[in-house]
Amino acid sequence: MDIVCNIDNRYVPYCGIMLTSLLDNNRDNEVNIHIVAATLSPDNIEILRSIVEDTFGARINFYIVGDNLVKELPHFDNDYISLSTYFRCFLTEILPSDIKKVIYIDCDLLVLNSLKPLLDTDISGYALAAVEDMNSSFTDKHRRLGLPESYLYFNAGVLLINLDYWRSHDVMNRLMIWMGQYRKRIVAHDQDLLNAVLSKEVTYLSHRWNMQEGMLRRRRHTLPSSESTIDQEMKQPAIIHFAGKHKPWQEKCINPYKPMWERYTDMSPWKGMRPQKHIGFTINRLTFPLQDALGLRNGYRTIKLK
Repeated sequence: MDIVCNIDNRYVPYCGIMLTSLLDNNRDNEVNIHIVAATLSPDNIEILRSIVEDTFGARINFYIVGDNLVKELPHFDNDYISLSTYFRCFLTEILPSDIKKVIYIDCDLLVLNSLKPLLDTDISGYALAAVEDMNSSFTDKHRRLGLPESYLYFNAGVLLINLDYWRSHDVMNRLMIWMGQYRKRIVAHDQDLLNAVLSKEVTYLSHRWNMQEGMLRRRRHTLPSSESTIDQEMKQPAIIHFAGKHKPWQEKCINPYKPMWERYTDMSPWKGMRPQKHIGFTINRLTFPLQDALGLRNGYRTIKLK
């Protein structure tokens, strides 16, 4: 099972916590972790190696590729998304040619179940498989990217990628050609790029493989036709994705899965790591249920954690 993560030095703790959850719930699977980065310090390489190999007995490979591939690609000041996210567009150039299929996974999430059923999904004839984005009902991005309003925009935080298909269909070069022609249309980085170029070459996964933050809210922005399916799948999510600006390592995050993230934090080398408390955020958290009841905020649905 080949798992790919793109990171930079500042995201190493969050990658390590995510890998702790992944490996803890995949002890019966042979797991190969592939870390792609422009640069990583020796200390950060060693701490990730120790988690994967010493603690869980899995394997890890590092690909330190510099920033030449991505430094000219669109990015925005004060962005919570790292420029390293674009590395997933270059995996056929970075990874060994004998790897045929990979699971790409972001660092701002928890893996709560075996990933083998995901890996075993048949994606013959497709570039990738993905899950509907939590804001798929907003069609502004469709107009911006030249996509029909009927198209189901996907989230790129969890992808099952058919590398053989990418190689035989020249996907990487097609992505770069589109970027060269339409770079000003890009807002959501490589997620926009992948949707724009591969809109007819994607197949869709169950929402449980990428249960995004917005899907846990009372008022969702997914397609209305997805409501009942998400209601069922959120009862047993395989992957919880803290998509958006509010991350579980921040005080302002009130996601109901934050305690579970802290549980895996305490299983990792970052045991006890918690955000600095601010009185303003504390008051907001305490008053959030009232604001939600008054319709002033979009609160979370009832979640029963194991």
